Amino acid sequence: MRILVLAPRFPYPLDKGDRLTVFNLVRHFSRLHDVALVTFLEPGQDPADRRHLDDAAVRIDTVPLPRWRSYVRAVLGMLRGRPLQVGYYSSSQMRRTVARVIEEFRPDIVYSHTIRMAEYLAGDPRPKVLAMQISMRLNYGRLARFHKSPVRRLVYRVEAWWAGKYEPKIARRFDRCLLISEHDVAALGTPRPANVFINPHGVDSRFFSSTGAGAERDGHLVFTGNMAYPPNADAVEWFVEEILPLVREEVPDARLTVVGADPLPSVLALAADGIIEVTGRVSDLRPYLDGARVAIDPLRVGAGLQNKILEGMSMGLPMVVTSVANEGIGAQPGRDLLVADTPEEFAAAVVTLLHDEAMRTTIGAHARTFIVEKWSWEKHFDDLEREMCSLVAGAGGMTAG
Repeated sequence: MRILVLAPRFPYPLDKGDRLTVFNLVRHFSRLHDVALVTFLEPGQDPADRRHLDDAAVRIDTVPLPRWRSYVRAVLGMLRGRPLQVGYYSSSQMRRTVARVIEEFRPDIVYSHTIRMAEYLAGDPRPKVLAMQISMRLNYGRLARFHKSPVRRLVYRVEAWWAGKYEPKIARRFDRCLLISEHDVAALGTPRPANVFINPHGVDSRFFSSTGAGAERDGHLVFTGNMAYPPNADAVEWFVEEILPLVREEVPDARLTVVGADPLPSVLALAADGIIEVTGRVSDLRPYLDGARVAIDPLRVGAGLQNKILEGMSMGLPMVVTSVANEGIGAQPGRDLLVADTPEEFAAAVVTLLHDEAMRTTIGAHARTFIVEKWSWEKHFDDLEREMCSLVAGAGGMTAG
């Protein structure tokens, strides 16, 4: 097949979930298919980052995304009935680039990563796949309930409202609409769209495999994730303010390492000598996961799938997470991980794991097995590839060289 992929952000560095997915997608598909990637370059993006896809033999076309113009487009788009994020990524230069690449590349099938790029492909006659991934209505609706800033809460409520109107309409214009969980599908409303395809994310289970090189430290907890993402910041702040003190009453040497790029000032302010470490961006998460006894994800807001859980479980690390964090993963509480939603329950689960080595070992082993069997990138993309091949075959086959 000849596959055209549209993505709102260049898939490197691998510091956000959408970049991680697109990076692995184009590398996987390029093994057997011809792939073209069209994407924006955000301010500050290093054009040399494209070298990380050199071995994938992917055609890459990029369009600059000036930030001030994007803010104007976001507001104008909202006035026309579009979510802010759709307007933000609306660009006449991108439309021209997509049209040119389609004419030159002649794809058999086109793929839009998230609703942000959907309108560039919605009218194309070829088989079309929209990787909606998560319900933005659900995501921003939750953010609106928890964010500390009244202005942000208002913006998130407006975005949730517009997304709720927009998502079902744009989904119907594609042959397949990918979502990662039933919770996200339900947010599209009833009746359930006939073209919905549940296709969860994946993780590189070979890369995220414990080496045993990092010796566990007593009481050492770890949280990983992009720390510029407000739900991650909220999760860490909630843990430090309301849960960690309860843990330290039972385990006085309990420590937390927060690992992730671009921590917000509110997260940096949490750092306390000998108790809380905020690393910022690191080149490799594995030593931090290997060196911890327990990983946490006290997520209270957000939607979709938590890559941090997949990576931690893949390392065989016992985890304590909230119901919201486990929502898109479907791990079995008490076997694959522990789930807790109140400060008292969360602290008790962490303390139990810190004290019980046998439980840590058992849950960590179950976690690793769960990931290998259900959450590898290979399974994710093989399922998607079969669906795309079926669409192309139904449309009359593939374009000759």
